[in-house]
Amino acid sequence: MVEDSLDDIEAVRRWLAKSESAYELQVTETLGAAIEALASRIPDLILLDLNLPDSHGLESLNRIQAVAKDVPIVVFSGHADRSIAIHAVRSGAEDYVLKDEVASPEHLTRPIDLAIERCRRRLAEKSLLGFHNQLALAHRIQQMLLPDPSDRFSGIQWCGRCEPADQAGGDFYDLMELPDGRLAFVIADVSGHGLVPAMVMMETRAILRAMAMMCDDPGTILSNANKILCRDVQLRYFVTMFLGFLCPERKTIRYASAGHPAYVISADASVCVLSSKEPPLGIVDTLSYVTHQVASRFPESTLLMFTDGILDSVSPDAGYQSFDQVVDKAVRCNDGALEDVIDSLFENIQHIGADRDDCTALLLRAAVDEVNAVC
Repeated sequence: MVEDSLDDIEAVRRWLAKSESAYELQVTETLGAAIEALASRIPDLILLDLNLPDSHGLESLNRIQAVAKDVPIVVFSGHADRSIAIHAVRSGAEDYVLKDEVASPEHLTRPIDLAIERCRRRLAEKSLLGFHNQLALAHRIQQMLLPDPSDRFSGIQWCGRCEPADQAGGDFYDLMELPDGRLAFVIADVSGHGLVPAMVMMETRAILRAMAMMCDDPGTILSNANKILCRDVQLRYFVTMFLGFLCPERKTIRYASAGHPAYVISADASVCVLSSKEPPLGIVDTLSYVTHQVASRFPESTLLMFTDGILDSVSPDAGYQSFDQVVDKAVRCNDGALEDVIDSLFENIQHIGADRDDCTALLLRAAVDEVNAVC
């Protein structure tokens, strides 16, 4: 309370003491003292007399608002001039209470309580808007980090799609052509969805890209990435991942998996599953991930990778019941363009609902002859 009249201060103390709610009243008699007090403690509300020894009229309101931007202010005045009340509210005061009209605790506590509630609601809405703005920014950044659909890689066709459950998500895929002509590719799924998994995703992508330029062994890359993520996320999140290096000249794929399979679909509809027993990243920092190799020998083979959100986010009447059903659908469409295969996998995805999860798929295709897994 900013008030220099001892009688008014005592009157407010009496009314608040008679109220059913508990209030703690801190009093300063000048505006300067109030501004100094605000530097060390922020109140839930300021009850302000406009005419003080060191400030008068709306100047008092404007000066205290400058240092207490998010604190509701109720003007407590002896002036019955309606124009002053209107100007005070237009200038940002929550309410205007006339001293002479306070005849019961409710006449004082009601405008106080309503002012506090209105301010809290505004701050909550502001915070929510800020969160949504952060999500929107994260979404834009994530979309920028995905490979551009127009990107071309030597001897390789590709198509990918990533649809987050929220504006930002934990799924991602990436492609990077290395100086020696190999193509590094990855698909990953950070547990959960929203802003924090999106941040973990961006960190994971940066780690992988940096390591892929220095190391040609997928297992070593995953082992080192796992150590970093275990330190940073501390068991709060984990990351499933399939990382591979495709060498078109040698017609081989070297890969490592962290709880995430991939599937090689041949032109004759046979399927080779690429997987390993290693768990997701971010759980045990001492794990070593193993590198496997696939020798390619058949024409127009397709490498299929997708996250489990495709299973979890489809409509119940047309949903996939297992990973095999997703693969079967891709097999049936494999003689068409990769874009058509992606469209078929996503055609029954629900874009709203509590069960909605991030959905991502990546397909690669090269003119090779046959696949035998060498593990």
